[in-house]
Amino acid sequence: MSTFLDYIGNYISLSTTLVQDLQGALQINSYTKGHILLNEGRVCHRLYFLEGGTARTFYYRDGKEITSWIYPEQLPFTSWSSFLSGEPSFEYIEILEEAIVHSITSTQLENLYGKHPSLERFGRRLVEEQLHFLDQFYKGYLFMTAREKYDLLHSIFPDVSLRVNLGHIASLLGVSQETLSRIRRQK
Repeated sequence: MSTFLDYIGNYISLSTTLVQDLQGALQINSYTKGHILLNEGRVCHRLYFLEGGTARTFYYRDGKEITSWIYPEQLPFTSWSSFLSGEPSFEYIEILEEAIVHSITSTQLENLYGKHPSLERFGRRLVEEQLHFLDQFYKGYLFMTAREKYDLLHSIFPDVSLRVNLGHIASLLGVSQETLSRIRRQK
């Protein structure tokens, strides 16, 4: 399994000093299925990275639980708007299966940005990548059929149906579980 340091190394060169400083700042935890990392109304002060396992972000609208995204291992995740703005989150973060999670606080990250300008470049590139993905995904997503949405999710996360509750997948796709079952049967 790749670690958060390996992931960062895909974007920038990691000096020995930067690696040592990151190792000193990173927290690594194991979580069980169903663990809530963040509750709505709390400020998300941590950027997370899944070494193993899956997670999701979700929120409630009119009393209904809505999955906003599902994260497989080897990806960073957080409540992006809360983490970047320092404002309370409108969403929850839940661990969906046993997970090993690396994390760093926004304060630690800011301090390391000041000490290591290359890390700041990583942060910028990470946010740009997230913005690009969201822009591309949601602009096309609005006009996709349920089948196309399902296929897109599988292109990003091939074994999602084996690892994630089908109700969460249906919620993410904006379809009923019955529609998702029909789509899956047609595959």
